[in-house]
Amino acid sequence: MTGPAVRIAAGRFLPSALAMMLIFSMAAMAQANDNVPDWSLESISGERVSFHDELAKGPVVISFWATWCKPCLKEMPHLDRLAGQYEGQVSVLAVSTDASKSVAKVAPFIKSKGYENITVLMDPGAELQNLLQVSAIVPFLIIFDEQGREVYRHMGYKDGDEIELEHQMAAVAAAAGAGTSIATGKPEWSEAVTATDRFEYSYSTDTKQEIFENWLDVSYQFGGFRTGVMLNSQAPSEEGDRSNDIKHRFFEFNTGGVSVRAGHFYGLFGRGLVFNSYEDRTVRVDTRLDGVKASYQNGRVSAIAFSGSPLLRELDIRALDVEYNPIGKLHMAATGLTYRPDEFQDAAGNVHRENVSAIRVRETFSFGDFYVENGWKTGHDFNPISDSTDFGRALYGNVNLYRGPFSISWEYSDYERFEVVSRADGVTALNRPPALAREFTWTLLNRAPHTLNANDEKGQNLDLMYTGNNGWTLLASGADIERHDGSTVYQLGYFSLEQERMGDFRLLGAFGYQESDGLRQTVGAEVTWFASESTAWTVQAEQQHVRLGAGPGFDLGAYDQQWYRVEYETAPHWAFAAILETNNKYDDQRAPNEASGPFPSGQITYTLSQGGSLNLWGGQRQAGFLCSGGVCKFEPEFEGVELFGVFRY
Repeated sequence: MTGPAVRIAAGRFLPSALAMMLIFSMAAMAQANDNVPDWSLESISGERVSFHDELAKGPVVISFWATWCKPCLKEMPHLDRLAGQYEGQVSVLAVSTDASKSVAKVAPFIKSKGYENITVLMDPGAELQNLLQVSAIVPFLIIFDEQGREVYRHMGYKDGDEIELEHQMAAVAAAAGAGTSIATGKPEWSEAVTATDRFEYSYSTDTKQEIFENWLDVSYQFGGFRTGVMLNSQAPSEEGDRSNDIKHRFFEFNTGGVSVRAGHFYGLFGRGLVFNSYEDRTVRVDTRLDGVKASYQNGRVSAIAFSGSPLLRELDIRALDVEYNPIGKLHMAATGLTYRPDEFQDAAGNVHRENVSAIRVRETFSFGDFYVENGWKTGHDFNPISDSTDFGRALYGNVNLYRGPFSISWEYSDYERFEVVSRADGVTALNRPPALAREFTWTLLNRAPHTLNANDEKGQNLDLMYTGNNGWTLLASGADIERHDGSTVYQLGYFSLEQERMGDFRLLGAFGYQESDGLRQTVGAEVTWFASESTAWTVQAEQQHVRLGAGPGFDLGAYDQQWYRVEYETAPHWAFAAILETNNKYDDQRAPNEASGPFPSGQITYTLSQGGSLNLWGGQRQAGFLCSGGVCKFEPEFEGVELFGVFRY
């Protein structure tokens, strides 16, 4: 079928297909379940990996990580080494939390680094992260004994943490070999109850304003049944609200590859071109839906269907996504989504439906992989003042090639009027197509992030990576993003060089060129000295030259800004850091009431047992962007103290 035919058909068959899936799902609930909940994710090699299958081999280590997470990248070589050391005794699964913005970079990174002992899985829709209540702070590591019980959890990574990890892996391997377990003294009910508490407190010495917010997430699991709630306490919140509300609540049934969930839910189709509902508390995004979601996974066929409404818009959204694996590692899929805009009526008083559809193809082969998705959109949601039906379109493609220590990753995108359900949570749309601008591990390079515009944007990105046998890693990246009228939105040239170990040192350097509302040239360097097996000193320095742009005929001049950090880590608990930001802006370059600096601050982090942490920050902070998982939020200038932490029960 052609694009318009697919769109029309989607609006007709979605309700019927959803009903059929729900009936089938409820009928399948009568099947027996194992006591240990099962889940499966796809690996970067294109194979489906089941938790139960891994448990059948013995204890399992799961580490959640991301390509944009600097501590994660430091932990990865140790995970690969230990996985090889305990091969056949303990399985090590490295679960990537990279979302649509960076998921294409995972396989090239792993292949170039030569990590062959760990199994790398993809969780771009955060399905496993939600199931295991993994905090937004990565890396997050969990060890399961051979019976599927959690025996060790650890949040974050400090140089030297691998020593305790090796002790824990040796213990579970020995216990499994002896037919015993190290999970002793735990009441039976605790195996089915998981609770995570996260809080944030801040006090501004400038405005005398206090902010306190707490999230308590509790879930109960029994066989294939799971239920949970999340209580959010605001006293007050960042936005000034005061409340004590249940934000998330759900009931879920899983059996034989079938899952049905009623209540609040998130989800992802493909790489988010049509649908990507997610939560990120760090940058205040929550595009959850409220309704019913059903999924089916069996052999070569998988399907997801849902009916739900977003947080702040009175919409009834129906969607169906079906994927088929006809041969080898080739996957083909089709998506249909339909809804009726809540604010649009034409001159005759009629309300029209929005129809969105897409098809995608992906395949993994021995020396690379590719992904292509094409989407169409009809309706009035992006043009509410017009009585005519308009069309939106989207195209995204990615090709990765790797051979030995070399890898190449190329991405292309072309989005025109393709925002789906804008302002689903008051700010963020319900779709999140891949954005081609890289998220950096450097502070100043993230000061001018690119914000995706799904209604008017096209561009491409190319990454080249090489990892030598002597420990050197080179990365070169370039991106060019523009509007359809040809005007430049964002340009990037980036180069980094890293040496994992040179005697007692680790070295890292980078240079970046960005054009985004002006020109930015950044140089960064980082040196780590390993004072002992469990202690390390790190010095980081960044220098950025900025020439502001204010349109033709305007020149606001240039300025320089610097960011410095000295950190002392002693594994497995403590980390201390001193931070300094400076700049030489003159008055016309500063925002109203912007301080001239310098901006000193200090930070203390204590890692708790059982997967928790406490973080105390105090001092002054320059205004800038806070980026998390590919989403960036502007934070105002701040002077005061902040305390935040995560507890796991």
